[in-house]
Amino acid sequence: MKFRFKKSELGVFNTKVSDDVLRNFSKDCRIIGLTRGEFSLIDLLRSILKKTGKAHVICTTWSAGIKDAHQIEWLMRDNNISSFNLVTDHSYSTRQKKYAVTIEQLFGKENIRTSEIHAKFLLIYNDNYNVCVRTSMNLNANRTCENFEIDEDKSIFDFYMDFIEHLFGSMPKGFTSSSFKANKSLDIFFNKSNNKLRGWSEI
Repeated sequence: MKFRFKKSELGVFNTKVSDDVLRNFSKDCRIIGLTRGEFSLIDLLRSILKKTGKAHVICTTWSAGIKDAHQIEWLMRDNNISSFNLVTDHSYSTRQKKYAVTIEQLFGKENIRTSEIHAKFLLIYNDNYNVCVRTSMNLNANRTCENFEIDEDKSIFDFYMDFIEHLFGSMPKGFTSSSFKANKSLDIFFNKSNNKLRGWSEI
């Protein structure tokens, strides 16, 4: 698999308006930035959805605030999100028991999985766009310096989707606190994927 060379738009964003980040969003774009924490990952998601139109969303995060989960649910009710899947660390239901119960009620167990994970990324897709957002941001807001990289690129999107499909096929539905199950699932994925370079040096 070979990735296309692409020019990156680089920016330092000291703004509360996440729409500013997406001014030059288009097919095959790459946008890389640092923020002062003035807008959240939910804000960035909402701005991307303004560009893509209604889309499916997958969120992988270490932590999710209940306020942010309700904002996602509002975006779904407002017809901006077609479906929402969430992946968090297996410790989440231990750290945030009440939040975990509420989030399962909001989105359904079938749309939630856990893993041994600290990676944070969004996948946003419909018939016209395949967007991958890699970021330091958790789903909850944090007033500190954060980074993000936005790619509208099918190859990058598929690379991350492969991991998501593995988790949803190998882990139980809902919040699972078992470290053993989470690590077993990861071992299977990384053992089958080990040393399969996918053109990373050509991007």
